Amino acid sequence: MIGLLKNIWELMRVVAGLRPYLKAGRHLALAVVGASLLAGALEGIGVGLLVPLLSLILGEERMTPIRKVQEQFPGHSVSFYVAVFCALVVLAIVAKNVALYASQFLAARLRRRMTVNLRDAVYRKLHRAELSLFEHRTAGELSNACFGETSRTIAAVDLLLLIGQRVSIGLVYLAMLLFISWELTLMAALLAAGIGYTVSRFHRRIGRLGHEVTAANQRLNACLMESFAGVRVVRATHSQERVQDKFTELSNAQTGIEERNHRLSSLIAPLAEVAAVIGAMVIVSFSYHFFVHSGEMLKSYQMALGFIMLRLLPLVNQVYQLTGHLMYLAPGVKEVERWLAEPEFPMRAFGNREFQGVRERIVFDAVGYQYPNGTEALRDIRLELPAGKTIALVGQSGSGKSTLATLLLRLRQPTSGRILVDGVDYWEFSAASWHRNIGVVEQEAFLFHDTLARNIAYGREDVTREQIEAAVRMAQLEDVIAGLPEGLETVVGERGVLLSGGQRQRLAIARALVHNPRLLILDEATSALDNLSERQVQAALDRAVAGRTVLVIAHRLSTIRNADLIVVLDRGRVAEQGTWDELAARGGMFEKLAAMSEASR
Repeated sequence: MIGLLKNIWELMRVVAGLRPYLKAGRHLALAVVGASLLAGALEGIGVGLLVPLLSLILGEERMTPIRKVQEQFPGHSVSFYVAVFCALVVLAIVAKNVALYASQFLAARLRRRMTVNLRDAVYRKLHRAELSLFEHRTAGELSNACFGETSRTIAAVDLLLLIGQRVSIGLVYLAMLLFISWELTLMAALLAAGIGYTVSRFHRRIGRLGHEVTAANQRLNACLMESFAGVRVVRATHSQERVQDKFTELSNAQTGIEERNHRLSSLIAPLAEVAAVIGAMVIVSFSYHFFVHSGEMLKSYQMALGFIMLRLLPLVNQVYQLTGHLMYLAPGVKEVERWLAEPEFPMRAFGNREFQGVRERIVFDAVGYQYPNGTEALRDIRLELPAGKTIALVGQSGSGKSTLATLLLRLRQPTSGRILVDGVDYWEFSAASWHRNIGVVEQEAFLFHDTLARNIAYGREDVTREQIEAAVRMAQLEDVIAGLPEGLETVVGERGVLLSGGQRQRLAIARALVHNPRLLILDEATSALDNLSERQVQAALDRAVAGRTVLVIAHRLSTIRNADLIVVLDRGRVAEQGTWDELAARGGMFEKLAAMSEASR
């Protein structure tokens, strides 16, 4: 019993900690609680009025409430007073149900607001988290956090409100019992505690199932999203049956946990009810033999006692059943708390300076970077990128090329050193102006399930049609657009599946160029293409780099022969730098990389 109360208190603490994210409206929440308390009070009043009513029926007219009514309305028969109390009982119960409906109506509105706000909070938090979160978590886990666990959290808040309502009604009943007899109230409290101790053993098992279903939901969501994202691979390898079998297995496991929870939860109600009825009858029998029979209690009080017990103990039973389901939902609430506690990026806030392009140079001043797991990706990078020049980064896989580009994009923050743009720490520039003046084309162009025009203008709300068409021409996409039935308004499919690899890359180039960026980053933009597509994309890139400061990460070294500066990275450090001819003449690491690149063509 004590363990159950501790768990509920801990859950209430966690929910209270989520309050800034729920933002459902303090007045609305107070209205729900107020209406619930009013319903509980009216329930007690309605039941309390039964005592004088029963006294009238049994001829016990010496009761104080009856005498006061007779004083206010003298000269009437007993039938009149019975009718008055019957009417008062009806009015109290009607008012209680109006308050109860208002509580449920307001709770539904509260639930809707909290659901939207909590989902938004989790979604916003994930988009502001460190990039490493997305590299170590599956899409299924992220999806489950946004939908599955937030839904369980709102259901838990709903249950807390409902439990509070039931407890408030129960406290009114206990007060009435205390008015009738403190001895019998003590017996009822001991009975409720005994039932609670028995039920708490089930709650511990239900709580463990709650943790299991969280993990099961994550695995099921991950399987679902991976199978859809990789549908081409699934079909190409004739793995439909294997994927289906895995999904069925995970689905069976997840529903099996829910079934076990349902069995345990369903067992609580009958066991608690049998124990409650037995205890209630013992208390009623005890009250008759030791109080009514001896003349210490009126029969009307004893009858009211029996009625209150029959109303109170099922209420206690319901509270225990609700708390069981609450324990099942509790791991979901803590999971949401854990996601919302993820550190936000950037830890150090961006500045307010306006970035308008590189006028002189970009300087990497002893820059280092460590991943959150402690792996060192870059160490003591000292490098200058002159304005208006093309600088190429080369090196074996894992040498730190893409990490360095990611730092320049400000998707990660250096763990040591500084990156200076014209002598200013690049972190001092505002996020909007920095990204507005930087274009990036990655190895695998990510396209949204939308039109070509919206993919090109993505993130640029103020882009005109003329700017889109100019970017299309610069990326040499005119032939592609002309061959599509709806031109720029053609939907490209999820991840651009309706376009070829070369077409997707050229579309990504158009997206990078649509705002005429001053700094362009090309992260192995042609490495995944065939020779024909590579030539088409390279021709588009040659036009794109003119007049810009360009950082090229190259896998195929033939694409960087005309670069103004080539930097060779090895194990996170600068090993060599110079022009193509200078590096080739040295006979060092670059010569080996060039030979390997030529052999792979």
